[in-house]
Amino acid sequence: MPMFCRHCGTKNPAQAGFCSGCGAKAGAQKGAPQPIPAPKRPSERQTLKNKLMDLLIIPVAVILILLGIGQLALGVAGSTATAQVTGYEQKYILHNDESTRNSSRYKLEYQFSVNGERYTGSVTRVFPGGSHMRQTIPVRYLPFWPHVNAEDGETAGLAGPVMAGLGVLLLVVAVKRKSRPRNKSR
Repeated sequence: MPMFCRHCGTKNPAQAGFCSGCGAKAGAQKGAPQPIPAPKRPSERQTLKNKLMDLLIIPVAVILILLGIGQLALGVAGSTATAQVTGYEQKYILHNDESTRNSSRYKLEYQFSVNGERYTGSVTRVFPGGSHMRQTIPVRYLPFWPHVNAEDGETAGLAGPVMAGLGVLLLVVAVKRKSRPRNKSR
């Protein structure tokens, strides 16, 4: 009676010491080979979720990279303008202790014009000595993309590198997600 390899299912003569298909030691089971279970197929809902993630992750990554590069470019290629302060609000950052409470922390909202178009922005920081009451504030903006702007002198923050880094990370995840199905089909 023929024997079937328990590792690969190849039909071997009963007296064989090793499988002719995979080389495994004999001692396999007699009779028909065990069926190999079919891989689980994702549910329709899971498939829709994966497709939605694939559609969204790359555009979000590209936008984050562009915004990050834009913030970094402010310091190098930015132009300056004087913005009109349109509003301000006192901001508190409270922890369990009151050591971080600062009555001089304000959020200023501003507006400026470039080529007849109005653009807005805001800055939150400590304005010592009541300087939050000023009517104008110097800003730096990208001439080709004035939506990217910040208070002049405050452009060297971490926002640009963090956004660009997060965008690159998302792009790597998206590429890995896209290449995963191709690797499974090989």
